[in-house]
Amino acid sequence: MRKSLALKFLALVVVFSACRKEKSVVQHVNYIVEGDEIIIPDSSNIKPQIKLTQLTKEPYNLQLYSAAKIKAIPNKYAEIAAPFNGRIMQSFVKLGQDVDPGTPLFSIYSDDYIDAQKLFLQARQQYLLAEKDFKRQNDLLENGVGVQRDFEAARTLFENSKSEFEKSRSSIRIFGVDPDQMIFGEPLIVRAPIKGQVIKNTIVVGKYLTDNANAILTVAEISSVWITAAVKEKDIRFIQEGDITEAQVIAYPGEKFNGKVYHIDEIVDEETRSISVLIECPNRGEMLKPGMYATVKFTERPVPTVFVPSSALLQFNDRNFVYVQTKPNHYRKQLVTTAETIKGRTVIAEGLDGTETIIAEGGFYLLDAK
Repeated sequence: MRKSLALKFLALVVVFSACRKEKSVVQHVNYIVEGDEIIIPDSSNIKPQIKLTQLTKEPYNLQLYSAAKIKAIPNKYAEIAAPFNGRIMQSFVKLGQDVDPGTPLFSIYSDDYIDAQKLFLQARQQYLLAEKDFKRQNDLLENGVGVQRDFEAARTLFENSKSEFEKSRSSIRIFGVDPDQMIFGEPLIVRAPIKGQVIKNTIVVGKYLTDNANAILTVAEISSVWITAAVKEKDIRFIQEGDITEAQVIAYPGEKFNGKVYHIDEIVDEETRSISVLIECPNRGEMLKPGMYATVKFTERPVPTVFVPSSALLQFNDRNFVYVQTKPNHYRKQLVTTAETIKGRTVIAEGLDGTETIIAEGGFYLLDAK
């Protein structure tokens, strides 16, 4: 009987010990650590030093900063090369000159262009002859002296010649030449396709160029430019099309250039884990030059945001955290992601929802808690 009672007592001790191991309790001088919670008794010496605050959300314009680069807007940018193999005969522009669509840039003499002229003139001649014959056959048929077969043949020839004439006409117009004003044998005058400024000019009169040579002229309209910013993947949710931005470049200290988000890329750069954001920016005084580097500040539309006193933030393994109250005198660590700090308060991007009560002051007394 005694042996049985001893065994039962031993079993109870083992069960009790196992239960104690499930939730370890460590007694410190001023607090108790129970699992992942810290308990501060009312009798603790640090209790008077612990200040609490109830969190809320308030409207806030989140500001993000990103490295960026200035680019010309593609449809306001034109690189102009030789359209045919040929020799440069004359230049009509100089570097920095403003041009409009149709402004002569340079002339080039090309056998290929002469051949295109010949094809056009031949096609026009055949078209005019076929048109004349078709009208004659139509008149004969209407007056009862024509032959239907001859009329059909004339109409087919007319339609075919008209098609060839229109093709050759279009091939001349591609080069900015009015076929009706063209003079056979004259050099081709290459004209500006857009309004802008000549920002690159490598024309050399007399130089022979091929149709696959690099561009010899660049025209760009830079009264407005694109700024491409690389925004971190974690921050892209704060940016929307239409958001106002502010850019600065090292060339003009203190100058600010306001723009607007035009497009957010759909693809993440796998190496940098960033997303390209395109900003359209008026180029005041054409101060922004394509290729410049810039820093962009994004200002988000007002959204409900959690603020905490900066004194509440502590660090653990290079991560910020705060102590959140779970019930009176009970606290646990909560990792948070922070944004900027304004007048002693820090914006919380992740980790808190604004309903918590946290330790605003005195949390450092608990840093030794394990």
